[in-house]
Amino acid sequence: MWRIDDKLWLGDYQSGCEALAGARRADAPFFGVVSLCPMPLFPTDRISGPTEDDTEWLRLPILDGGNGESEFEHALGVAVPFIRRRREQGNVLVHCAAGMSRSVSVIAAILCEQHGIAPEKAYNWVADAKSEAIGPFVDRDLLICPAKEFRSALLRLFPLRDGRPGDT
Repeated sequence: MWRIDDKLWLGDYQSGCEALAGARRADAPFFGVVSLCPMPLFPTDRISGPTEDDTEWLRLPILDGGNGESEFEHALGVAVPFIRRRREQGNVLVHCAAGMSRSVSVIAAILCEQHGIAPEKAYNWVADAKSEAIGPFVDRDLLICPAKEFRSALLRLFPLRDGRPGDT
């Protein structure tokens, strides 16, 4: 699990399981969990929902670029307001299976919206946060791998940021 911004966390499948089981970060529970992969992902896992009463769980299993931009945009239309609302209460985790494409792209959209930055700058922010948490021995360019359809959708949704086209 990696802290990306104030009360905004990125994770993989295991992180999602931990958050739903009551894990805490920065001495606070998760008030929202966004699952962008099927939960449970493995047939042997028993996931029935959050163990904490204050944790709200949004399940939006989407394919990693497989159904193109429209599926991703629909997911953003549901996930972004949910994340915004639950962050008012506290920590929110956005996760997918590996924490490299779907969840990274949703978090990039949040950063674009909240901080008025370009999609590539948002992706770099996420890669830098993961690199800082993991350590200098990992190439930051290997820590995220957003599907091209997700990048394309964000460039279209956030075309002008930082006073220049969305490629800054």
